[in-house]
Amino acid sequence: MLSRRYRLRARGSFAYVRSHGTKYSCGRIAFVALRSGCKRIGFVVPNKVGKAVKRNLVKRRMRGVAGELLGRLGNGQMIFIARPGATELSYAELKNRMVSLLEKSGMLRGE
Repeated sequence: MLSRRYRLRARGSFAYVRSHGTKYSCGRIAFVALRSGCKRIGFVVPNKVGKAVKRNLVKRRMRGVAGELLGRLGNGQMIFIARPGATELSYAELKNRMVSLLEKSGMLRGE
């Protein structure tokens, strides 16, 4: 689970990161990263992904993956955005895609 202090929560924060950050995509998951002094992660799962149960499942899985990778993440504000079809991904597939997006952006440090 991702601790609350590492979550991006305010609407203005999401808007700022989306407008000033660098965007990356990997099929059913998109990613926006903005380098800064703090480490905060936000998750967006729009209505197009599915009904509430499916959206919550995807969001819980993304939070779980982010919690596992927290020690390896560099400082910055990040947003993971689920796209339609993200509900069909297993936990392992979702983790692989999130890791590849983090590597593309340079936000993932090696162990």
